[in-house]
Amino acid sequence: MKLYVQTAGVDNLETLRALLIDAMDELTGSNSQLLEPKLPWDGYLILVADAELHPVLISFDPVNSRSALLNGLQATEQIATALPWVNQVYTVLDKQQRPPRLVVISPDPPPGAAALLAGCPGLKLFSYKILRVSEETGLLLEPVGTDNATSTGMESGTEPPARATTGKQVRGPVALPPLSKEENTYFQQL
Repeated sequence: MKLYVQTAGVDNLETLRALLIDAMDELTGSNSQLLEPKLPWDGYLILVADAELHPVLISFDPVNSRSALLNGLQATEQIATALPWVNQVYTVLDKQQRPPRLVVISPDPPPGAAALLAGCPGLKLFSYKILRVSEETGLLLEPVGTDNATSTGMESGTEPPARATTGKQVRGPVALPPLSKEENTYFQQL
């Protein structure tokens, strides 16, 4: 038996959406449940409940990784602010009032992937390729930010940038620098 394996482009977005829904357990964990295959906001979004019944937002874009990330962040914020409504519509979430986790899928990692992953522990990034194996279409998902250097775009042994810390511990509210004259007038006009 011969296998013919070749990479393929995206025929249409619905094919990619169907492949991602089929790969839902690999993206969000086993026993995930599809809540909404197509959200009405900007970008290409899928809403899923993971095995612990927490909402997970899958954002994808077949061309632009930056758009996938930004649209996903915007939709995550919209869902987080509408959690009471979301819990009423999707009763499977069991009214837990948990903000959604974000999974971003694009052909290449978004710019600054290592810094994003270091600053956002709940964020997961995946790159993908569409493969055709003997006339069947499949999806190859590779997590970004793991130990392999090609997924993050960083050289081997390079650590993600760490936040600079001083030896002092800050207690209480942090004092911000005063506003400039232009900033003051701008905020007074609001």
